[in-house]
Amino acid sequence: MEQKTLPSWIAVDWGTSNLRVWAMDDSANILATQSSPLGMNAIAGDEKLSFEGVLIDLIDRWLPTDVPDGQAIPVVICGMAGAKQGWREAPYCEVPTAPADLAMGAVRPDVADPRISVSILPGLCQRGDADVMRGEETQLVGFMALHPDFSGWVCLPGTHSKWARLSDGQITAFRTYMSGEVFALLSQNSILRHSVDETWDDGAFADAVLAAKAQPSGFLHSLFTVRAGALVAKDGAVVPPGASVLSGAVIGAEIADVLGLLKAGDEIALIGAGKLASLYQAALLVHHHKAVPMDGAAITLAGLTRAHRVVIG
Repeated sequence: MEQKTLPSWIAVDWGTSNLRVWAMDDSANILATQSSPLGMNAIAGDEKLSFEGVLIDLIDRWLPTDVPDGQAIPVVICGMAGAKQGWREAPYCEVPTAPADLAMGAVRPDVADPRISVSILPGLCQRGDADVMRGEETQLVGFMALHPDFSGWVCLPGTHSKWARLSDGQITAFRTYMSGEVFALLSQNSILRHSVDETWDDGAFADAVLAAKAQPSGFLHSLFTVRAGALVAKDGAVVPPGASVLSGAVIGAEIADVLGLLKAGDEIALIGAGKLASLYQAALLVHHHKAVPMDGAAITLAGLTRAHRVVIG
């Protein structure tokens, strides 16, 4: 990008394993974008790396050679840069909270480069039913900016899936489910690894999702049927693919719990992409809830844009 197209501000999503940056103009148009595998874990594990150094390496060509005092380019960051192991800790905001409250909780780390002024957004915590999130709250803010009248639960699938309840312009509650991690552990490091491969059957997945809600107390038993089903099957019998049954049982248990929390009139929305988001979409459809996955990157950028407007006043 040429110097004559300098950004008005820079948006950053700093995750555990990677980061994305966007050069933005005053109208929230994207001028350029960059990504890097140097997430928080990589920086914490290498004493030669620093958050400011990694950031400047990515955005240096977007910056002027010098800036007058007080005219540094604003950089708004969400995600793990605000964790205890990050650049500077941004204390959690507590639910219920509104988007403006989250933006007002931003912290400003000291920076050596005078061309940038950095604001790191806080995460979100819940004390009664103890829970935390850091990064997903910005996606929720972006979703609220695009869907101001939404009332219900938003699902963000992942290794640790998040479900958040939005109502009256606030994030009022949320829940984390370790579904992705549990599936990985069971399919790779338990006896079930002998029964899980790439074979897939949509019908077996749907059946497992339904069973998870119909018999929630039988979750642990249903896991072993993934192994036992193949062992006791008669010659020529069709055995449901282990991956389909295991995935349906784990995701189904998560969704069954959320369905029990729905209030009259609540909607369900889904933020994500790829195979995992498609599985959540299919699982919800089994229970007659239609939720079309929305692009997470675009939603994150909408949240950072909304935070930027508050941060710069």
